[in-house]
Amino acid sequence: MTGKRETKKRAVRKALYDAAIQLFEAQGYDGVSVDQIVAVAGVAKGTFFNHFPSKADILADWYRAVMQDGLDQTPDEPAALPDQWLALVRRILACAAASPRLWAAKTEQAAVTASIQQIERDMDAALLARLRKLAEAASAAGRFDRPVDAGELADLGLTLMTGTIREAQVTGLGATLDARLATRIRTLCRIAGYKGA
Repeated sequence: MTGKRETKKRAVRKALYDAAIQLFEAQGYDGVSVDQIVAVAGVAKGTFFNHFPSKADILADWYRAVMQDGLDQTPDEPAALPDQWLALVRRILACAAASPRLWAAKTEQAAVTASIQQIERDMDAALLARLRKLAEAASAAGRFDRPVDAGELADLGLTLMTGTIREAQVTGLGATLDARLATRIRTLCRIAGYKGA
């Protein structure tokens, strides 16, 4: 009996999520009401709040899925550490760029939505772990001309990436984002003693 109840609960949550994402994509986040979401999902308004505390919490779920998708992709990694880091951030950005209206809404709502803030922290930690693992592998392969703390380098790399992305959002220089990321990542690795950066 509990299995059927949980299955139905998950189906309703998915219907609400899918309806909201479809509406956000078509009309923009601010142009969509909870009433519209429940109408498309075919459920009562009170049911919405049994699954999501607010409309912004749907953005939080979307953001987690997008970021996780970017982190989970495992194409052939380039050999050089700067290229590996750049490939990773490019995969994440490509996932986000597929839905620019949702990305913009997520960014706007992050300042006031605890669930989005938590997912940003979680995803930053996951990205940091991936960057560190790649730096450790490069260090173990003797690709640095001096001892390097892979954790510290990864932390600086994450700060550089997120700062460059936020800079592009604030200044409207998105067209040059990829080139600036590539230059900055290579510079950081070169300063750390990476050979061939």
